[in-house]
Order: sequence, then C-alpha cells, then structure tokens
Amino acid sequence: MSKKYNKYNKEIKLKAIDMYINEGISALGVARALNIKSKTQVQRWVKLYNTKGKSAFDEETRGRAIGSKKGRPKTKFNSIEEELNYLRMENEFLKKLYTLSDKKK
Repeated sequence: MSKKYNKYNKEIKLKAIDMYINEGISALGVARALNIKSKTQVQRWVKLYNTKGKSAFDEETRGRAIGSKKGRPKTKFNSIEEELNYLRMENEFLKKLYTLSDKKK
C-alpha cells in the first residue's frame, strides 16, 4: 500500500512560516492549526525560507534530481564525436581511479 503525500500551495507555506516566525507559534501548533501532517514539514519550510526567501516556493521541486548525478549514465549519443569524448573522459577517470587504488596497496 502506498503512502499519500500531501501537496501544499505557496500561500499555506508562507502562512505557516509567518505564524512560526512572527506570531511565535510552535511548529507543532502551526501544523495543527493549518492541518499539516507534521511539525517537521513546517520546520523544513522555515529553514528553506531563511536560506532562499520568498522565492523558495515559486517552483515545484518534488521529483527533480539535485546535483550532477541526475539519472542514469548516457548510453545514446547524438554524434560519434560526442560518444568519443564521453569514452575518453571515462577512460581518464578509470586511469585515475586505478592509480589511486594502486597507491593504497
């Protein structure tokens, strides 16, 4: 059985942050007042708001990969040159990995 995840809009998130920061209501109190599943969610929103400001909730980030390791390694290339470049970089990486593993022995 799968879990049901709630999706909260920007207005609810900003209202929760306002209640937490300006009105001094605890995270648990805010969660109960706005019918949010957990106080941890409110704390995450406050932390995100403190780092990025109001623009933190402008776009949906759920389901997006973060960082350089997005998805699977590329297996289909647009051109021979692109594939050749990829294989050269992979070869260099493996050479460096091999020399590092040799030094540990």
